[in-house]
Amino acid sequence: MQAYLFYSFFLVGFCYPIVARAFWSPYGFLSPFNENPLWGTGVIDLAGSGPVHMTGGAAALVAAIILGPRRGRFYDDEGNPLPIPREFGPHSVALQFLGTFCLWFGWYGFNPGSVLTISSAKSGQIASMVAVNTTLGAASAAVSAMFTLSFFEFYQSGLTTYDLTATMNGCLTGLVAITAGCATVEPWAAVVIGIIAGWVYLFSSWLCVTLKIDDAVDAIPVHFSGGMWGVWATGLFSAPRLMEAAFGNSTNVGWFYEWGRGSANFTLMGLQIVGTLFIIGWTCTVMGIFFTILNYFNLFRIHYLEEEVGMDISFHKGKAYEIQDVNQEKVEELDESRSGRSGQSFRKSSKTAKEVDEEVPGQSAAEVSES
Repeated sequence: MQAYLFYSFFLVGFCYPIVARAFWSPYGFLSPFNENPLWGTGVIDLAGSGPVHMTGGAAALVAAIILGPRRGRFYDDEGNPLPIPREFGPHSVALQFLGTFCLWFGWYGFNPGSVLTISSAKSGQIASMVAVNTTLGAASAAVSAMFTLSFFEFYQSGLTTYDLTATMNGCLTGLVAITAGCATVEPWAAVVIGIIAGWVYLFSSWLCVTLKIDDAVDAIPVHFSGGMWGVWATGLFSAPRLMEAAFGNSTNVGWFYEWGRGSANFTLMGLQIVGTLFIIGWTCTVMGIFFTILNYFNLFRIHYLEEEVGMDISFHKGKAYEIQDVNQEKVEELDESRSGRSGQSFRKSSKTAKEVDEEVPGQSAAEVSES
């Protein structure tokens, strides 16, 4: 709790304001609102894929590396690597969904609200375009993440399941990604950005596990990787007419549109890359030093016994949830039944109750394991 209060104060009070000033202040060296914007345009990010999300995601990345993984995540009690990283399941998928929808709903204040005014027909049209793109980016990313993961699972095992956590985090990654260019990309581009955001989430989540970086809520894939993709996507897909309407400047536009003009002008895309490099350099350096100091004074991580018991009991005087575990024997039985059925559906190959009764006279299907 001390560490949380310390780094929240430092991140929001010192680290983030520097990035926000650079991107949005009339005096910011990356700001499109500067009298003399960098390379004629400045970095385009309407609502904060970079300054808000990527900054927070970079801080999370540094923190996760310095803090280290939870006990039992990648190593056993003797410090030996586990053949398969242990998963810590959520206590309530329903509350996960509620939180996801609360965030999605709040994004309609976050993104359209960043237009700042809707008192004229022009600003109202921009805000409405932002809302439409926000919806499309989120929805397409959720669908992309869910079905892509299902496809790979079917390809590997012959089984098809649907990962709800990946669906929700894919949705959030789409929201993060569309935040930078929500006022400057066409709706079709918002769909493309969302689809790729779903893939960005899946790849980044896999990469964190592969590198043994323990991200309990996938904040790094969602915010850091999603934010970076959003800033870069703005450099690819920003349309001239929308750039002019939202920022009053179409000197440099999305790289794909530059090719449509018969030009290979990489200026806007280069600006967007510079913006992400600045965020990485500043945030990782400052927060890395800060978290290292916290860790040095033993303020960053709780005692291993407190971690083993759980922070609800060790710090908050009681269990927050009464959870009854699923019968592990039945889970293992199901897994064993499904293994070796690669290439065909387990459900299709399972015997019916009538077939079981015929094979085992005198016993009902309820008394016989389908495996």
